[in-house]
Order: sequence, then structure tokens, then C-alpha cells
Amino acid sequence: MRQAIGSVPMYNIIMVFIVITFGFLSATLSYMKAFKVNGRIAKALENYEGYNILSNNEITETLSNIGYKIGDASSYSCPTRDNKAAVQAITGKNHVYCLYELDYYQNGTTKTRYFNYGIVSYIFIDLPIIGETIKVPVYSETEKIFRFSA
Repeated sequence: MRQAIGSVPMYNIIMVFIVITFGFLSATLSYMKAFKVNGRIAKALENYEGYNILSNNEITETLSNIGYKIGDASSYSCPTRDNKAAVQAITGKNHVYCLYELDYYQNGTTKTRYFNYGIVSYIFIDLPIIGETIKVPVYSETEKIFRFSA
């Protein structure tokens, strides 16, 4: 009888450990997917030398193939970042991400011929018990892109 009473707390500890382990594993996989999305968006922007119709088409196709969350993109708005307004707040039909065009300045005032993009994608964590979705932003930047027009 004494062992049966002692095994119930042990089962509780094992269940809590399993829940924490799987929660950590799923968070890691979601974070990896968000960085994969940022990398693919950055690759499209660098290949087509900025945001244009060609890069938009590649980004939309890539995000659909990866399985990035499809939802009501019109319900999200991009926050300002470092006093920069979003260049493209929400792109594509249903994918949520933000692009920020960042210029390089020489001597603090003169724009250089280079620029890059800041990319924000999101990790969506669904909490079915509460019925809420938590949106965690993941930020990255592209490499320098040469500006061909003056």
C-alpha cells in the first residue's frame, strides 16, 4: 500500500516533465520555421534586388510551399520599427509578415547607394484551452542591396 501512494506523485512529475519537454520542442520547431521564412523572404529580396512584383510572386509561392500560417492578413498591421514605417505592411493574399526598408547614411545625413530590408515574421502559438493565439515576432535583416537608380 505504501508504494501505491508513492507512485502517484511520481506519475505527476513524469507527466509534467513530458508536457514541458514537448512544449519546448514545439517552441523550438516554430522558431526554426519563422527563421526559415525570414531566410526565404531575404533570398527573394536579394535575388530581385529589392521589393518588386517578381520578389512578391516568389515570396508568396515560397510561403505557400513552406506552410506558413494562412489567415486573415487584413486583420494584422505592422508596427513601426526604429522610427521607420513599414514599406510593405502585409504582402500576399493571406500571409502575415512585415518589410522595412532601411537606408544607409554617410556622415549621418547623405544616403549611400546601399539599402537593406528588415523582415518580421511571426510565430503563431495556438492555445486551445483559452481559445487565443499568441503572435511572437521574429526579426532579421537582408544583406546590403545596391540601389541602381539615383
